[in-house]
Amino acid sequence: MITGYLVGDQQVIQRLNVLPDAANSCLLRAITRLGIEVQREVQQGKLSGQVLRSRTGSLRSSIKLRIDRSGGTITADVFSDSRYAGVQEFGFAGTVSVRASLRCIREAFGRPIVERTINVRAYDRRMDLPERSFLRSALEDMGPAIREEVQAALSEAVSQ
Repeated sequence: MITGYLVGDQQVIQRLNVLPDAANSCLLRAITRLGIEVQREVQQGKLSGQVLRSRTGSLRSSIKLRIDRSGGTITADVFSDSRYAGVQEFGFAGTVSVRASLRCIREAFGRPIVERTINVRAYDRRMDLPERSFLRSALEDMGPAIREEVQAALSEAVSQ
């Protein structure tokens, strides 16, 4: 008959009890850092000439980061609340209504005239904007680095 004894079983149980907290802590740091990197890539890369050129900077300044820890998950959301971000990201084909407005004209029929203001009636305009992905393409470009960073964070948690 062979008899075996397990030495250190209490330490193993204690280590396994601590592992989820260590993994959550390491993953929170890694995902926060990755979220900041994606936000920076969108603002300084994609919206500064790679995909779109900045005119006023309003789209670039509307890019925000939200870290969420709920339901046992940790997520980093990089998003824009700008009303035209979705149109640039996914493209648009359709008809839009243009409101009536005032226009200042300095030329008529190709000849200069004395400047005057005219009324422009409301009208419908057909638009066909191509997709200019700046959020999804940034995430896709950083995909391998994100996977490596998450794996490194989990390895760090296990080896602590």
